[in-house]
Amino acid sequence: MKLILVDDEKGILEGLKKMVDRYIPECEVVGTAYNGLEGFELIQRWQPDIVITDIRMPQAGGLDMIQMLKTVDIQSKFILLSGYADFEYAQKGIKLGVNFYINKPVEEQELRDCVCQVMEMIRLERSKVQEMDALKQATYLRIQEDGLRDILDMGSDHTEIEEELLRIGCMPGEGAHFACILIDINSNAEGLKDLGFDSVFRQIDLVFRHYGSVYRFRYTGAQIAVIVIHGAALENRDMVHSAQRLHEVLFRQLNVSSVIGIGSVQKQPGGISQSFEEARNALSYQVIKGGEAVISFTQIMDMSGKSELVTEEMIAGLEAAIDNMDERESVEMIHRIFRRIEAEPGFSPADLQLQCLNLLLLSIRKVSFQQLQQNKLLSRQLLTLEGISRFKTLASLEQWMVDVIGGIIAFMLEHRTSKKKDMISEIKEYVTAHYDEPISLAELAARFYMNPYYLSQFFKQKTGETYLNFLTHIRISKAKELLEQTDLKVYEICHKVGYSDAQHFARMFEKWTGFKPREYRKSLAKQ
Repeated sequence: MKLILVDDEKGILEGLKKMVDRYIPECEVVGTAYNGLEGFELIQRWQPDIVITDIRMPQAGGLDMIQMLKTVDIQSKFILLSGYADFEYAQKGIKLGVNFYINKPVEEQELRDCVCQVMEMIRLERSKVQEMDALKQATYLRIQEDGLRDILDMGSDHTEIEEELLRIGCMPGEGAHFACILIDINSNAEGLKDLGFDSVFRQIDLVFRHYGSVYRFRYTGAQIAVIVIHGAALENRDMVHSAQRLHEVLFRQLNVSSVIGIGSVQKQPGGISQSFEEARNALSYQVIKGGEAVISFTQIMDMSGKSELVTEEMIAGLEAAIDNMDERESVEMIHRIFRRIEAEPGFSPADLQLQCLNLLLLSIRKVSFQQLQQNKLLSRQLLTLEGISRFKTLASLEQWMVDVIGGIIAFMLEHRTSKKKDMISEIKEYVTAHYDEPISLAELAARFYMNPYYLSQFFKQKTGETYLNFLTHIRISKAKELLEQTDLKVYEICHKVGYSDAQHFARMFEKWTGFKPREYRKSLAKQ
């Protein structure tokens, strides 16, 4: 620790310095001064941890010097050298916050004991400051993650994303580009069990460190969301290259396997939600793209654009039959679709396989990946590229489609999956009952065996509002009830209705009601 000595007697300064050097090696004397004015300048320059100063000195004494240093917010600890006749000065020192004194003439043991006490006090204070800083940082990161999670779940047509980015400190500069990635980690990986998700976060930071700002957090379960905000131009191929590197690094360094979905690059903050929806959609292709670890939404769109042969009406018919768990109708729709494909000449086996893959994905886009994983038929890799490549003729591909759809419907019947016409009512009931819990769109989708990408679109289509708006409406309504009917403090109400950030809660409350929470309560008293 740095130490400064202040005394008007040269012999005392030299003696103190020798004792510190010999008996207190943890301290380094970085300067000496002969009066309070010299000490005042020296201490400001060096910002020492400890100052040992005499009380009585010409021009300015030790107490005068300490008083001046307090006005410039010096945090050094002071030890006063005092004689028995300096009792009044010692009393004044106590008022200035000085708690340590050494009697003259100074003894080696007394000096060491006193300095060691001061050093221990400094260490304890620093430890408390570090703990407080860590707590503040953890709280800030949690609030930031909650805000980012809300942005991801807002929907691509939401107009307030820029305002939300500004609130949580993620607002980019002019001309920034945005892209989202969703990483599905194998939660059974041995490396993850030993090291935890922090080790994965560190690798993400390393791989993406050349981008302007990168935010990563647990989205749900074993999925990690990554938001990239870059000040310069950003190409889709750059994101694919970085994701491929990350996949390799996770496996090589941590023995962790992963599948990564990549959304398209956007040029406006409002595009963040869209890019994330695309990343989620791309990730769902792991069901049929088997061995591919990095799946780009742009790549999928390039592939899907070749499927004009099958009309949207046909896909909707097959989708409805699957929704109603009607295997007979599903098989009839598959036969109709294949008769249309059969009438189109010039298709190679590879083209036919691609048509089947696209058709399958479009017809099961409402089904959750968890649901498909649990299907025994699909778990035998029937939906992998390797599996479908075995079928070369139109007839064999048609039977393959019948078998796959039949397996999905059998699973849905076995688990009594609710029909979609009742699903929104069930979701609303669940959210109304659990509004005080952190409910993300992904967690809700997993609970109801739906694809998050589809649930987001389907909820808005059926209700006219986003899922997040519905949840916010429930929470603010409950907050109003608590403000009206209880004496709970605002921060207590904030936590009771599912918010972790009191400022964010107050902001949302004002946006929905026109009042800050305290103003709303006061307005009730006037009525």
